Amino acid sequence: MRGTRRQLLVAAAVAPWLTGGAPAEQAAFSVETLTYESRGRPIRAALYVPARPNGAAVVFMHGSGGIGPAYLTLAERFAAEGFKVMVPAYYDAAGDDGVRPEPVMDAWRAVGSDAVGWMIGSGIDRRRVGIMGYSLGSYVAVDGALGNSRAAAAIGVAGGWDVYVPRPPRRRIPVLVIHSENDTHVSPASTRRWVDFLRQADVPVRLQVVPGAGHLYTPAQWIEVHRLASDFLKRTLL
Repeated sequence: MRGTRRQLLVAAAVAPWLTGGAPAEQAAFSVETLTYESRGRPIRAALYVPARPNGAAVVFMHGSGGIGPAYLTLAERFAAEGFKVMVPAYYDAAGDDGVRPEPVMDAWRAVGSDAVGWMIGSGIDRRRVGIMGYSLGSYVAVDGALGNSRAAAAIGVAGGWDVYVPRPPRRRIPVLVIHSENDTHVSPASTRRWVDFLRQADVPVRLQVVPGAGHLYTPAQWIEVHRLASDFLKRTLL
């Protein structure tokens, strides 16, 4: 399952010290780009490898705008804590036409599931691999993890019923749903409906709120998202 190192367009923003910052021996993690396969398609990804691994891993699924700096900064924060982190470009499996028919959603879910499988194949215990996503990626991550995935825990950020109608879950792994108090893109009511749906299906779900936040987080609000997610992953994976 070794990926081939290829340049990802976002890689230039991944780690400042790669272009002349802190010495390599002081870095908390290293970053590389790789390609793995999902249903026969090559999927590009950024991989963060901690200098002092804690034995757990996280796959992060981006929002509808594609991979951006906020997600890479979040990945850096997890890697600095010891998590091995992958951020796959799941649009490589199917483009987003805005309609998002079921075959497209299924291809995206498979990208996340195969990323989890890649992490397990790299030596991470399957009980210590989680998946997380933001907005559209929250549905891709959580709905996929509750389907044909080997993820041990899942986190959805700023997602809900407004994004896509969830499928009946096949698995009962711990789930954290983080939503924004003032989200006007994915309504808080939509998020609560998603949480209620999962709880009625006996999925252990925890709901957390980012006070005052809208759909697009400020840097300070992303720090709060990281704190909530990190606490959850440490409780469930470590």
